[in-house]
Amino acid sequence: MNTIHAISSCSTPRGILLLSLLLVAGCRGIGGAGAPGVARVAIVFDDAMGQASLGSEAKRGALIAVEEAGSSAPSTAFFGDAGAAEAAQGSLVTVGFTDSDELRAALPAFAAAGTSLLVAGATDPCVVRAPGGDLLRFACYSDPMQGAAMAEFAHARLGVRKVAVLFDAGSEFASAVGSAFVSVMRGLPDGQARVTAYSGDFAPSIDAVLSSTPSGAPDAVYLAALPRDAPRVIRALRSRGFTGPVLGPDSFDEAEILTASDLGTVLFSTHAWLAAQGEPATESFVRRYRSRFGAEPTAFAALGYDATRIAMDAVRRAEAAGALNRASVARALDEVMPHEGLSGRIAPAPGARFPVKPVWIVEAGAGMRRLAARWEPVAVPDPVCGKAP
Repeated sequence: MNTIHAISSCSTPRGILLLSLLLVAGCRGIGGAGAPGVARVAIVFDDAMGQASLGSEAKRGALIAVEEAGSSAPSTAFFGDAGAAEAAQGSLVTVGFTDSDELRAALPAFAAAGTSLLVAGATDPCVVRAPGGDLLRFACYSDPMQGAAMAEFAHARLGVRKVAVLFDAGSEFASAVGSAFVSVMRGLPDGQARVTAYSGDFAPSIDAVLSSTPSGAPDAVYLAALPRDAPRVIRALRSRGFTGPVLGPDSFDEAEILTASDLGTVLFSTHAWLAAQGEPATESFVRRYRSRFGAEPTAFAALGYDATRIAMDAVRRAEAAGALNRASVARALDEVMPHEGLSGRIAPAPGARFPVKPVWIVEAGAGMRRLAARWEPVAVPDPVCGKAP
């Protein structure tokens, strides 16, 4: 089968640079599910707006998966996040999204079209309760899992007992991961968590976080923030004199935090550690990525790669069975599990929506990164939906 690669959203100029080898189909739709040349797989990542630092990585990983498949790849179209509705209408299955808030905004289009969506890196489990949530499958672990892992790691390995938790009140993702961290930290021996929200201007909240309290200064700050805010907030914390570790979720896994020399010690949870030696699949992917893009991949590149391979496998399976439509591809998504991916074994338990995978704790600082731990949390709290930490 010939592979059709398309850029169908003119609002994402960076995508043109990333996808320079693709045939450009312009800014037109790709038709309905039965149209000639319809994309069997649509890939939707934000590579130009607020999630660009994560979305660009995921899109690069997806591109490598398509290129690696060669002539066996189902027809595939790439979109920016502005093209989510077009992707939902014009594909049999869609891969995408690195943020729970953008996923929630796009979900009504998938619900209307009945198109399955394999989520690469949006980790808030509360989104499955929205209309269309039954169409979602996840290549990533959940926010409760990564929040729990960081709390247990900080308590056991760093000796952290008093944590100031600073979270973005405007983000469902930040609320979800912050709630999980707080719940677990408060359940550990002598664990304390003091919670402060910010919205827009974070300076007053930083003053509150670092102000004197009866229990003294915090051992660490847990920052639940979107990627565009995290480096700025960390710098503000440092400028106010905080020298302890700053802890964070997978939104920290982006170039500025990984390469900056002025952020001090930063530790964050993420989905894959791609510096492992002796793992042929990982080493092959890293070599391809370096050759293709001249940089080191992050865990979001691995998630984009894994999710795209699963979607392509499902399309091929449904086609081989003789019934290629949205329903058959949806069934095939479950049938191709478990999938051994770069980000771990993707195989949700019966009745579960997210796979249970190791959480990688990465330490970044002074322009370097190292693996601090591979952590599987003992206790993962139930999600708390619609409430602040």
